[in-house]
Amino acid sequence: MYQEENKELQETEDKEEQEQQPTELDKLLPKGQPIEKPLPDAQDYEEVIETARVNFQKDYKKSRRMSYIMMGVVMVVAVASIILIGFKQMALKITGWSLIGSAVVGMIFYYIFTRNSMPNATKAYIALVNKELNERNFKDTKYKDCTIDKSEKIELSDPMTDAIYLNLNNIASRNVVNGKFNNKSFKVADLGLYSGSGRNRVSAFVGKYTSFKNDAHFEGRYIINIKSEKPVDLPSDIEDLKVLFQEGNFTIYGKEDAKYNTDLGKDFIEAIKGIEATGSLLGLSFVIWSGHSAAYASYDDVIMTLPFEKPFKKDPNEQYAKDQLRILEALDLLNKEEK
Repeated sequence: MYQEENKELQETEDKEEQEQQPTELDKLLPKGQPIEKPLPDAQDYEEVIETARVNFQKDYKKSRRMSYIMMGVVMVVAVASIILIGFKQMALKITGWSLIGSAVVGMIFYYIFTRNSMPNATKAYIALVNKELNERNFKDTKYKDCTIDKSEKIELSDPMTDAIYLNLNNIASRNVVNGKFNNKSFKVADLGLYSGSGRNRVSAFVGKYTSFKNDAHFEGRYIINIKSEKPVDLPSDIEDLKVLFQEGNFTIYGKEDAKYNTDLGKDFIEAIKGIEATGSLLGLSFVIWSGHSAAYASYDDVIMTLPFEKPFKKDPNEQYAKDQLRILEALDLLNKEEK
């Protein structure tokens, strides 16, 4: 789900997610924290994130550099101590042991004073990036009452109930946003789905998950897939379904003889046919049940990882924000009485 250059940043984030006891920094994103609309005169979010990234990276490199220096000093002291202890003169032996003791005490004090500096800085950086991105991505007036709960996760039972990917046994989620779109509740989250374990573990889906209620009434379910030129994360739980319609990279699966134009409506079908899997969007799948809709939008690392080594560019995120709006606009058509 995350590229190698973000490994250490992600390890800190994963550790943070596993902590059971709340910390002071958890207050950066308390339960149900509102996502504000950006002010008209607010600084561009690209500038805010890039400034924070540069400062964070400087602190990170400084911390690593100090760690290497301390490690080097300890090694030099250790070698010198061993040499001194090897002499017959008691004074030199005492000096050697004293050096070892001083090095150990110094390392303990260094650890005490620095152990929380980078983890705390990382948490603060993650909070700032999520805040800026969410304020941009949910600024459209159709979004209302949007909140983020740092502790909320998507349960594995949700995608398993959707019945779009087979043999799921592991899930990773973050940045779960709840809100209303045209006064109807929705949920959006970063999501990774996996099957297998150990060396046999494979990714089924990595991207943005959207859950939305609908007013549709029909039997069974529909799965709709929009492929890119290099298909990824294709629906696999389709053994009980038939291909009802296929045109280019657009496919509709459903029960045999199902009337998708009647059940889903021509407006909805046309709306999602207009979404292309290009740029950072690597693929898009919808699963539609009576009363429930979900979208699984696969995105590349530019969207799914936090900016760290490389400068932050907002163009891919601008695409995602537009994609997300179009997805919910399309799903909202399932709530129209006339189809």
